[in-house]
Amino acid sequence: MPEITKTTKPAGISEKIIRLLEIYTLIARKEYPSIKTLKERFHVSERTLFRYLELINLVDAIEYDHDKEGYKFTSGDRIKKLILSRDELITLLSAGQAVSALGDSFRENFQGLMKRMFVTSGKSPPGEETQIIIKTADPVLTDKMDAILKTISLSMSEKRAVEMTYRSQHSKTTADRIVDPYGLVYYDGIWIMVGYCHLRKEIRSFAVDRILSIRERNIYFSPLNDFNLKAHLSHAWGVVDGKETNVTVRFKRDIADYIIRKEKWHPSEKRTILQNGDVELSFTVAGTDEIKRWIYSWLPNVEVIRPKSLRNQIQKELAASAALHS
Repeated sequence: MPEITKTTKPAGISEKIIRLLEIYTLIARKEYPSIKTLKERFHVSERTLFRYLELINLVDAIEYDHDKEGYKFTSGDRIKKLILSRDELITLLSAGQAVSALGDSFRENFQGLMKRMFVTSGKSPPGEETQIIIKTADPVLTDKMDAILKTISLSMSEKRAVEMTYRSQHSKTTADRIVDPYGLVYYDGIWIMVGYCHLRKEIRSFAVDRILSIRERNIYFSPLNDFNLKAHLSHAWGVVDGKETNVTVRFKRDIADYIIRKEKWHPSEKRTILQNGDVELSFTVAGTDEIKRWIYSWLPNVEVIRPKSLRNQIQKELAASAALHS
């Protein structure tokens, strides 16, 4: 760091404040500044430097490290700790609740990050006065899955392929695959890895809980065509890809308020409010299995208008369900 002089310091900030901040930064970076090195840096007396150190000690306790022959923070690195406002605290509490829904490992990592980076204003502990709950599907997680997720995350960051043994949901067969992991998606309680499958020569989605074993490979990759995970998922209703299909669904006016309160249910949505108060939504989706489950959640106030194939499929499934309940 270059020496700060009167010609380089920001206007309106005293030389004393600049020296205090720079000394604080040196200690926080674990450079263990000593009185000798600080004298050479700032060209001030030892008495002045001790006064600076006393002021820093009032903010964060410091002590002399005899092995390093310089000063350090008693409680470790404090440079990134911030004081949060009430609104900021509520935002972080909400984020913490969302992260906690992903499993114990994510919750513990988030809590550790909070302790390292932030201090809260006020006397009450975080969350004591403000109760925030985010309801979502419980994750399918085990200790083995936690280890698999860590391997995938590391491989994604290093852009390294993984070799895995995978059990397919539909065929129930097991196969060894080499996959370039492009991204992870948490959807309806399930973790999904999206990546390029060397076996199928295309981008595929893999449920992490169906990975039997996994390891990193020393094969480095670059995502195909500047792959963007958000854009890739924009065509599917959820995460499952399939044949592109135009779907139109009509909702009775009794539940119209529930439907239109959300600006869009899917990026491709086109919305029409009919004269009788019913609402029609049209979508272009990659595959119909996931949207079909969403349609079922609105029974009996919903009707599939098109395509005819999906309408017939739902008719058969509802007839079978009615028979079970007769």
